[in-house]
Amino acid sequence: MRLNGEERRRYPRSRRAVSAVIDHGSPGVLNHVDNISANGVMCHTVKPVPLMTKVGIAFDLNKDKRIECEGIVVRCEPDEKGDDHFKVAILYTNIDEADRRAISTFVDRDAKQSALDD
Repeated sequence: MRLNGEERRRYPRSRRAVSAVIDHGSPGVLNHVDNISANGVMCHTVKPVPLMTKVGIAFDLNKDKRIECEGIVVRCEPDEKGDDHFKVAILYTNIDEADRRAISTFVDRDAKQSALDD
C-alpha cells in the first residue's frame, strides 16, 4: 500500500513465481503464490483460511535454497476475479534469520532484474 507515493511496507516484495506448500492441517488448499517478502507471503487458496491460523510454509527460492518456516494468517479475502478463490496473507512468526536474509537477497535481485527489463 502506498501513502503519498511512498511505500509503507518494511520489506519489498517479489512477484516472481516460487513453488510453495502451505500446511495448516487441510490438504490441497494452495493455488499459487502471488508475492513474497522477507516478512511474509501472499498466496491464493481455493478455500478460505481463518485469521490467526498457524501454518507451516515451505518454498524453494531456487534449486539450491529451500525455506521452511512458520506463520499466521493475517488476511483472507475473496479474490476480485470472483472465481471462489481467496487471497491469503501470511506473516512469518518463526523463520531463521539466514533464511530471511536469503529471501531479501532474492527479492533485491528480482527488483534489479525488473528494473533492467523496463
